[in-house]
Amino acid sequence: MTRMLAGGLFVLLLTATATPAAADELTGSGGVGVRGGTLFFTQDKTITANSQPRISGDLVLSYAWTDHLTADITVGWAWNRLETHDPRFYVVTVVPLFPLGLRYKMRDGSAIRPYLGAGGGLYNWSILSQDLGAAKDPVTFERLRRVDLGAYGIVGAERQMSKHITMVLDGNYTHIFADDKDRFPSGYSGAKSYFQFRVGVSFWFSLSERIDTGLPD
Repeated sequence: MTRMLAGGLFVLLLTATATPAAADELTGSGGVGVRGGTLFFTQDKTITANSQPRISGDLVLSYAWTDHLTADITVGWAWNRLETHDPRFYVVTVVPLFPLGLRYKMRDGSAIRPYLGAGGGLYNWSILSQDLGAAKDPVTFERLRRVDLGAYGIVGAERQMSKHITMVLDGNYTHIFADDKDRFPSGYSGAKSYFQFRVGVSFWFSLSERIDTGLPD
């Protein structure tokens, strides 16, 4: 996974030196993108003490409002292995359920455009047993699976490869408001937070450009 992220950075740097910067032609366009990467949990002490990072994948739907401002809606899936040596608690997963965010791109005319952004929405988190069913708290027998509100901040860089293709490399910090010691007194009851690192590509299409059919208006 580290090699994939390093490879994405290398491609961005290579293309930036190999071709001149082009004017941004994405304003008013919609985009469909894919992202791959990994994440590292930083909160919920039971998870952070036992988690081993694995892969993540996202589908990102975007709209370029202006040359600087882009809106994103994301759905994805990520997981970490839990080294608890207990088959009842084997995997932790996170599924972003279409959180909405905004990115602000800087450095007009540059080959690589850094960006900052933030957003939030709903996230589904789960603790799974070795048979990949939802684990249960041993005291309350509540399933360790909830949908909670979350928020994120993001920083990254975007390279426009052509009129319809961009590459991105970014990192985000996500906080899920999942505190619930009443339902889960045995553990996994804290807020869930993580760093995620991704590399990906987006394909853009015009939402305002008329198609010339050759027919009269």
